[in-house]
Amino acid sequence: MTTPATEKTSGPSLRMVELDGLRALAILLVISFHSWYFLQFVLPTTEAFLKFSDSLPWVLGFIRRGDLGVDIFFVLSGYLLSWQLFQRRMKSGSISVKRFYAHRFFRIYPLYLIALLLAAFDSGITLRMLGNLLAYNIWTDASNIIIPWTWSLSVELQFYAIVPLLILIVRNGTTLAILSAAFGLLTVGWSYWILSTHPQLAEHSLIDLKMAGQNDDITLFYKHLYVAMPVRLSQFTFGMAGAWVVLNRADHLSKIGGGTKAFLVLLILIGACLPLVHNPFTVLTESLQGIVYFELLFGRVAFAAAIAMMISLLHSNTLPNLKRILSLRLLEPIARFSFSMYLFHPLFIYLGIVTFIGTAKTETISVFQYVGVCTVAILGSVLFGFITWYVIERPAIRFGRKKFG
Repeated sequence: MTTPATEKTSGPSLRMVELDGLRALAILLVISFHSWYFLQFVLPTTEAFLKFSDSLPWVLGFIRRGDLGVDIFFVLSGYLLSWQLFQRRMKSGSISVKRFYAHRFFRIYPLYLIALLLAAFDSGITLRMLGNLLAYNIWTDASNIIIPWTWSLSVELQFYAIVPLLILIVRNGTTLAILSAAFGLLTVGWSYWILSTHPQLAEHSLIDLKMAGQNDDITLFYKHLYVAMPVRLSQFTFGMAGAWVVLNRADHLSKIGGGTKAFLVLLILIGACLPLVHNPFTVLTESLQGIVYFELLFGRVAFAAAIAMMISLLHSNTLPNLKRILSLRLLEPIARFSFSMYLFHPLFIYLGIVTFIGTAKTETISVFQYVGVCTVAILGSVLFGFITWYVIERPAIRFGRKKFG
């Protein structure tokens, strides 16, 4: 696939330390979320988990929406992949689809295949594994996902299938704006259709449905409003839009200041905080149903737009203070090991649960125990990520680059 080099840029360099920091925060959010979420399996009832969840101090309240770390990953992925492809098109007038897919294969599959093989010790090697390899498992029954939390990898792989085509379509700012608006409307329209067809998904929280034994409705929510590609596609596309803007309008972004900058920061804060008005793991009162319905329609779109805008401003040096924080050296190795941490962190959550809680059902869990579980999960994942990076991931990446350029 080749396209003319229509854009010119002298924008920021490819080295993006601040975006490594954002990736590190995203994986820490996900591990904090799962460290809390998996505790429901050691409590005797859903009501006990609700009581524990509602007892968390406000400073830890964000962990109940720590799954938004995945949203950050998707926006980052759209940004970074598009950045590289746009740059190659500008420099050489073409992009190599073969090279793109080879690099993605050697980045993702060596470690992912090991994770699947480890899972096969429990589930066995069956035809279900084919769906997990080819990333169509999220379109079928949830039980077909061998490693449940890798649904996001399936979404990512589906985006890889179309991103070269999207790069080809984007010829200028107008086509990019149309594409971004179309996918944003797709996300909102899809969500509206699902909620109109299944209104109970907006009238009850996930914890309400679980306490009522409405497991089919919970499955509907996750399948159609959580893992479905139409819900997630706008996140990648907004990341793509951010990359194009930074590459082609870097001079404009660098001049942003004063009232304009304050207004953009306000928009980012509003978009980033909108999903926080919805806590799916507490009882939903009737007075809040309208707010939750609004968030279910627009929350992910607003959050993705906010993250894409923030990434663009960070990369164009418009938010220097935030950039310095995200560029802390402590965050860099966490970002580097984030893929391994994502694949294997539940193993270390289990280790944390055994260490601080035990294997038997317990009536209550303290905040201290949760913090202990989370700490073990993070430190264990980082250590294991260090090993897999140097033994598996880095050699595979280098082989792919050597072989395919």
